[in-house]
Amino acid sequence: MTSPVSGGRPVAWEDAGRQIASLLGSYSAVVVTSSDPVAAAHVALGIARAEAKNRRVVVGDLVGDIHALRGLVADEDPHGITDSFLYGVSLNKIGYAVEGTENLYVMPSGTDPLIDEEIFRSTRWATLAAGFDETGALLLLVAPADSPGLAELIDHVDGVVLVKEADLPAAPLALVLARVPSPTPTLKLPLLIIKARAVTWKQHRWFYPVLGVIALLVIASLGLALMLVQMRQSARAPAPVAVKPIPAPTPPPPRPAPETLQVAPPTNVNDSASAAAFTVEMLVANTAEGANLFVRKNGAALPAAAVSPVPIDPERTVWFKVTAGAYTRKYQADSLLFALRKSGVLTDSAGSVTRAPMALVVDSVPSQGGITDAVHAALEKYAARGLAVYALMQEDGGAMIYSGAFAGADQSAGLVRTLRGAGLNPVLVYRTGRAP
Repeated sequence: MTSPVSGGRPVAWEDAGRQIASLLGSYSAVVVTSSDPVAAAHVALGIARAEAKNRRVVVGDLVGDIHALRGLVADEDPHGITDSFLYGVSLNKIGYAVEGTENLYVMPSGTDPLIDEEIFRSTRWATLAAGFDETGALLLLVAPADSPGLAELIDHVDGVVLVKEADLPAAPLALVLARVPSPTPTLKLPLLIIKARAVTWKQHRWFYPVLGVIALLVIASLGLALMLVQMRQSARAPAPVAVKPIPAPTPPPPRPAPETLQVAPPTNVNDSASAAAFTVEMLVANTAEGANLFVRKNGAALPAAAVSPVPIDPERTVWFKVTAGAYTRKYQADSLLFALRKSGVLTDSAGSVTRAPMALVVDSVPSQGGITDAVHAALEKYAARGLAVYALMQEDGGAMIYSGAFAGADQSAGLVRTLRGAGLNPVLVYRTGRAP
């Protein structure tokens, strides 16, 4: 497919993709779709180039030899998605590095560029999405909005980015992670300015040489006047006086590197596939007090509420994310988000579903009679010490007491330090269970 992108230049669509890339920072597999697949491809490339600064990104062509992606592959007849799904070619052989952008790869459609419905519906996408999640990478799949099997494909990954579309009839229940209704409008201005200047130059081209001659005469006159003034001042100037040199200021000491804490990977790797990874991010506060106040105010409506200190920049400035819910399926978290908005806890546009499969275990409650009262007692014990914790019931009838909810192990370092300072021994795990 080599038709030009409609409704905006490719660079403007890519810039629009860059602007929403940060919304996908906690996801690992996303479909980018539109009735204009060329626009969707350029939005996906914009997202990919932005995210490739932090992690490995692979863009897959489910349109069929779309030029925006195929043009980035140097091989004349490359293997691709159809070769892998239909003929067993290894995925490691169909990802082609994009020259000039580190960490960015393209999976072309394949030697047979027709992507049929069987590939869209394949459960293999769920396995691929889990693999990208475990390695901290990002898979972006570009697909037409009217593709048969699109709903099943989106259900196997984290969600969808809609380009130019207000809704998605082919997958009405899909989790929409971001919308890109139009290209970046400011990138259209330079063309208009160049055209206007070209017209003006043709109409008034005699004026510029004359203006240049006048400017040279003015500069020469000013230069001569300045020379005469300097000559008069030097004739009247007194003998020079020796001036004691001023020592150069002492530079400030170098800033120490931000303190970091190495956190071991989750101890229960076998539980990663069944982790309660989906949650609703409700608030990001710049103080712990603000985050805890929100939880206390709305606690009754917030299952498994977690306050997680997370560094947001190279200087490790800490903000506090407030999340609620711990689910194994996206639609469950989506239902909680809908309920929180309907009840007024969140406004109609606030909150988002995100992935936070990891947490810190601080305690456990064994299976017993009156387990509910025992769990409440454990939670109140930590709350009395000013520690934000929550419980998830386990399959054996007991409960695990967790603190925080994180997309990656490195995010938990600040909370590990805080809990150790309180005399606890937190352990990073994939969180499992359900809210009581």
